[in-house]
Amino acid sequence: MAASLRRRSLLSAGLLGALTTLTACGSSASPSTHAGHVRPRPTAVDPDTAARRQIGAAMWTLLAGYDNAAKPRADLRGGLAAQAAALGVSAPTPTPSAVAASPSAVTASASAVTASTSASASATASGSPAVGVRTSEASLASGEAGLVSLCSAALPTVSPALARLLASIGAGAAQRATQLGGHLPTPTPPGLDRLRPSAAELDACQASLAAEQATVYGYGVLGALLGGGPRAQATSDYQLHRARRDALDAVITSAGAAPHAAAAAYDLPFQVTDSSSARRLAALLEDRLAAVYANAVQAGANAFRADAAIQLRAAALRALSWGAAPTPFPGLPER
Repeated sequence: MAASLRRRSLLSAGLLGALTTLTACGSSASPSTHAGHVRPRPTAVDPDTAARRQIGAAMWTLLAGYDNAAKPRADLRGGLAAQAAALGVSAPTPTPSAVAASPSAVTASASAVTASTSASASATASGSPAVGVRTSEASLASGEAGLVSLCSAALPTVSPALARLLASIGAGAAQRATQLGGHLPTPTPPGLDRLRPSAAELDACQASLAAEQATVYGYGVLGALLGGGPRAQATSDYQLHRARRDALDAVITSAGAAPHAAAAAYDLPFQVTDSSSARRLAALLEDRLAAVYANAVQAGANAFRADAAIQLRAAALRALSWGAAPTPFPGLPER
């Protein structure tokens, strides 16, 4: 039986096609006549257009905060600017208040969206700080956390391709918030046991299961080469991935499908012989896992989409903790 087992390539996972460029368009309608008066029909608002405008405006407010920062962070600002460009929203016309805007406006916007799905988040700072006052790193971290919330709140209504992009943008914002010393609230996953996956979501579950199986194997290899704090972290992450693997297995089984079996062994992408290469493998495991969950965001809807986005963000933060370089687009290797 051992002879029949084939070694699988570690972390092999098919990626969806390149992200489609979304073109926002409003619908126009002929006016209606009532009591002799012409009353134009309301123009339908495309959810993608609304999300792009809202989140894009929040990004530009946050960029203004970086420009006014007490401690320049060109590296982080560059990542945010790349995300704004990918979202396709032009910069607003500068005004004196916008130039000195506080990124706390982004957090306020996120709170408004979370409180009510019909709320329109303000993209303009409500006021400017006193002359000479610079934006603190704590304020920037709060703004990045607010951007995470804005992206999460928009996920249920936007198109699949835009959902994938927004989930990645939120994960990148979470990385920046962490680098700034901020603390993100722990999200509450919807719970896989309550999901009833569609055919596309079931396929995404199988892909996620395969990636988690490979990740569990990889952590089993690298953990033995670490000591102290890193070993404790590896043990914690190993247990987390085992639990996620088992949860995915249960969802697939409850849907009436057969979970893909794990391989007996996996080929490592490079030799792992010491603590340095072990940490590098852990970072790569999480980077590759983020890509799988980004695809799951695009494949799913509603609670499934939200759960995949949470997993994408968590993988991006774990990769950062293992020494991976921060990226504006975690889980999107094509960018």
